[in-house]
Parts: sequence; structure tokens; C-alpha cells
Amino acid sequence: MSATAERIRAAGTLRRNRMPRAEIRAVLGADDPEMVRRYLELHRERLEEQLAAHRRELDALACSLTEHLETRGRRTERGRRRRCPDLGRTAEVG
Repeated sequence: MSATAERIRAAGTLRRNRMPRAEIRAVLGADDPEMVRRYLELHRERLEEQLAAHRRELDALACSLTEHLETRGRRTERGRRRRCPDLGRTAEVG
């Protein structure tokens, strides 16, 4: 694959993974492989944090919805109530 084709492919992958444009430019323009690794690791950590936040929100939603059903007389498969985590006000994740 040519260097130009590789850069186009890399830019598309980074955009699909929602890396900020300034960081994409920095990665594609970097001369130091360690700098490329650092940017990619930073973005990977950012994505993992966002995923964890989304999972917490979905867990809280599932708990809230099932708790609502249980208060109407329906029970879970095991027939006991689960304790919902107190997550406070959930923040919007972007």
C-alpha cells in the first residue's frame, strides 16, 4: 500500500473512532513513532472512559426500569429486588 493510501486509510479509521481533527493531524504529521503511540493510547483511554460511562448509564437505566416494573407487582426471574446503584445525576457523554 502506498504511503498516501495508508494515510487516507488511517485518517478514515481515526475519524470513525471520533479522534479530534487536531489529533488526527498530529498523528499523521508525526515523525516520531513514540508520539504516534502516545496519541493513539490517549485516544484509546478516552474511548474506554466513554464506554464505561455509557455502561454505567445503561446499568442505571436498566435498574430504574426494572425497579419500576417490580413496584407494579412484577418480579425479576429470581423473584427478588436488586439494589440500584446511586449514581446521582448522570452526565451526558459525548
